[in-house]
Amino acid sequence: MGRFGNLLLSAILCGCTYTLVAIGYCLFFGVLDVVVFCCGDIAIFGAFSIIGAFTIIWSAGIFQAVPAIVAVLILLVVASILCAALGLITYRVSVKPFEKSSALMPLLSTIALGVVIKEVLGLIFQPVVNNIAKGVVRVDDPKTVVGGRNPQSMPQLIAAGGSTLTRNLIIIIVVALILLALFFFLNKTKLGLSMQAISQNKELALMTGVNVKSCIRWTFIIGGVLLAIGGFLLGNYQTILRFDGGTMYGTKGFAAAVVGGLKSTWGAVIGGMLLGFVEVFTAGLIPGGTKFQNVIAFIVVIIFIVFKPEGIIGEKVAEKV
Repeated sequence: MGRFGNLLLSAILCGCTYTLVAIGYCLFFGVLDVVVFCCGDIAIFGAFSIIGAFTIIWSAGIFQAVPAIVAVLILLVVASILCAALGLITYRVSVKPFEKSSALMPLLSTIALGVVIKEVLGLIFQPVVNNIAKGVVRVDDPKTVVGGRNPQSMPQLIAAGGSTLTRNLIIIIVVALILLALFFFLNKTKLGLSMQAISQNKELALMTGVNVKSCIRWTFIIGGVLLAIGGFLLGNYQTILRFDGGTMYGTKGFAAAVVGGLKSTWGAVIGGMLLGFVEVFTAGLIPGGTKFQNVIAFIVVIIFIVFKPEGIIGEKVAEKV
């Protein structure tokens, strides 16, 4: 594969990692009409959950006793449950109390919750994981969990022992399958159609018998699962994670959602890919471009906000006066 091919693959891969968190923003905004700004921190929480769970089950000898795919699924289930629970906590603590307030209040509240999430990871991740691991038999543990505020090494759980190309292709295929499953869910299931109805007109959906409260809860559960998978894929792509990595990751995911259209899941895909392509090709084609890839990427975002604020797929709304 030539240089352009490598850049193209890296751009798609980078876009995939932004797409999942952007979809989280779109799901929450579509149902609640508020921005849940801690999506990136929830995704990083999911990745750290996988690192901790891996350390524990490897120490107990469970990881070595079952097929690799089963072990990976166990880790994903653990992270998904924790992130879904964290999503529900986010709704209860940072969104629901401000339903009748200005849209600015849940925005600020979720930003504050994101700070709490990452600071908790930085403070207790290492002691909690290591204290639990001390109670089991150590078996040639390949990963040492260091202080939570230090970079953590993500275990290679996708194509372990295989080539980087194989791992990257698997990540892209997994994201494609998730997008297809999400499309089917939103357009072919009762819950998905109800979520779309709420997104279009919450009051009318309530009048037609849609259980809005139940849909909101399920939105945070599904969003939490998607963010857990996003954190898992991001960790396998970057291999090293920091407790505060959710800030930039979430900001880029939000930027991707805005560029694509905050109420469109397919807009999130387009926005995520566009941001990934801008970053990777800036770093790959401009001498010293790695230093400026974030600058150029957000300049592109600003241009879209100025000239097409509704997003690539978003629709202009005429305000009646």
